[in-house]
Amino acid sequence: MAKTVEVDEAEYNQMVALRGVASRMVAKPESRRLLEQAQKLVDPNAATPLLDAEAAQLAPVTALEKKFNDEVAALKKEREDEKREQTLAAIAGKQEAAFARLKSQGHYTDEGVEAVRKLMETKGLIDVDDAVAIFERANPPQMPATPSGITGDKWNFTDTSAPGTDKAIADLIANKGDGSVADAIVGRMANETLMELRGARR
Repeated sequence: MAKTVEVDEAEYNQMVALRGVASRMVAKPESRRLLEQAQKLVDPNAATPLLDAEAAQLAPVTALEKKFNDEVAALKKEREDEKREQTLAAIAGKQEAAFARLKSQGHYTDEGVEAVRKLMETKGLIDVDDAVAIFERANPPQMPATPSGITGDKWNFTDTSAPGTDKAIADLIANKGDGSVADAIVGRMANETLMELRGARR
């Protein structure tokens, strides 16, 4: 047996009015959709026939839209990756050209270039000229050694007291530059001088 609940007339009239409003809201699809949305907010598991039907109808379109958006994002990433690779390739090309210039000008040996490369990796440098400036500040070039027998800017073959002067130079002076002995001595001195000068190269 149904339980009877007593309500006063004002409360009853309010309930009737609310029921009428709810009936009119349910009768229109636009307001009914809003009611179902509100119901979902307070009860996510509530059955919402209108919203569920619309979601099922829009599912293929939603899937197609998602696929389109995914493809656009993939193309954008691919384009960005390609642009990044082109930029890196251009930087690498400039670096190799700069290293080749250093070697062709005789400023750096292969070992010197490798030392600059390692500095660039350690410091995160991109520009070769910047790296060279830093490298040369930390490793100033050696002054060329003055070969034995040079005074000022002149060769002094007659100074037998200069460091490195030995019997061979004395023989050269005694022979006055004549003969195969003199040629051998001059050749040896030239080779020693070249070796000393090359020691100043990196």
